[in-house]
Amino acid sequence: MKKIALFVLMIALLAIGASALQVSSPTFGGTTQDRVAVQTTFTITNNNTATLSNIAVSAGGGAENSKYALAFTNVPASLAAGASATVTVNGTIPLDHPGVDAATLVAQALKIGSITVTGNVGSSSDSASADVMMQAVDQLKIKKARIDCGDKSQSLTDGDRVKNLKPDYACTLEIQVENNFDSNDRYYQKIGDISFTTVDVKIDSSSSDIDYDDPDTIDDLAANDNDAVSTDITIDEAASDGTISLDITVSGRDDNGALHGEKRNVKLEVKRLTHDIQIKRIDVSPAAASNCDASNVKVSVNVLNQGKRDEDAVSVEVSVPDLKFSKKIDNIQLDKDDSTSVSFDVPVSKTIKEGVMRVDIKTYFDTLAPSNSGSAELTILKCEEVPEEVVEPVKNTTTVVVPQQTITPSQGQSQAAPKKTTTTSFTSSKAYVALLAVLSVLIAVAIVALVVMLVRKKQ
Repeated sequence: MKKIALFVLMIALLAIGASALQVSSPTFGGTTQDRVAVQTTFTITNNNTATLSNIAVSAGGGAENSKYALAFTNVPASLAAGASATVTVNGTIPLDHPGVDAATLVAQALKIGSITVTGNVGSSSDSASADVMMQAVDQLKIKKARIDCGDKSQSLTDGDRVKNLKPDYACTLEIQVENNFDSNDRYYQKIGDISFTTVDVKIDSSSSDIDYDDPDTIDDLAANDNDAVSTDITIDEAASDGTISLDITVSGRDDNGALHGEKRNVKLEVKRLTHDIQIKRIDVSPAAASNCDASNVKVSVNVLNQGKRDEDAVSVEVSVPDLKFSKKIDNIQLDKDDSTSVSFDVPVSKTIKEGVMRVDIKTYFDTLAPSNSGSAELTILKCEEVPEEVVEPVKNTTTVVVPQQTITPSQGQSQAAPKKTTTTSFTSSKAYVALLAVLSVLIAVAIVALVVMLVRKKQ
């Protein structure tokens, strides 16, 4: 019992000691505050039972930095017991002061340091401290976010939910970002005509049930301008029932180095049906057939069980109304998240009319209960008659020679004599004679040289 009483007494003494001098926290700026000179106030309260004298105020913990230029006025010299006083603080929000918290991208007042108030109560000293807060406008915002999943389209604000999504959904997320700086820098204060060299746009989720890539960055976003990026999001075909949390963030530093940005959190709600036999793919081969002769077209269907349980009586039906064809395959066993393919041979008669025909596919669970449907197209081509080969007769080419008419000159005209054309061979030409003479001389020289050599050898 004594220990409890002593503990309560200590708590009371600590409370009295802590509340003897109180200092409120000064906050500069706000959500729309430009980065300029500002003013705010804070309150000093003397909870002592005696007068607080020799009161002094100082800045520390970073607030003393000259870029903030803090100056205190109306500081009282003393405060009576139980009295309060309001102190004015002048300062400057620097151009590089963040508009958002770096960790959360939430626009809020940020701590830049602290102030300390000291004084004397009789022969004892007393002091108290408080945080100095500062906030400047955040100029980089998500103007619009929109998600499209098949036939579902929805704008997204912070906290929104996208409902009734299914496994294997393919979605597109578009994010539009705006720079809210004024395009005019009035009075050359560097608070207008400010751009962002790079804006990072990201999405993030801790869930393994979705796949995505970060969108591209936005470059050179000018004042009073906006731009958009998009990315694809795919819900895994094996995704379970539940809610997927998705964060959308944009951030960037302006020309002055200040951080700006925004974060939105949305929820993607995935809901599986108890029975859900999805048609994943339809192949028609060949896609076009001729009605020249009777033939078969193969229709292959791939189905996936996206329901909540295994199925042992899945049915797939294919029908082509224009061909009066219908066939159903029953008793297909298909476990949850498994897929399989079935094939159908569709006969095409040679008397069928040409055109585009619809191929209808339906899936069932428990043999008869409808699940999903889809369709494809089959083109029937008209049979074109092949023309008989035409053999052209051989054409005889006849050359007609027209005899030259002899023209008898009239009296008083002289008839020009025809020129004689003389044909000579090379052996009867002068060049041939000259060549023979040269060869004869060369042969004679060779004979003389041989004779001389033989005579010299005998000697």
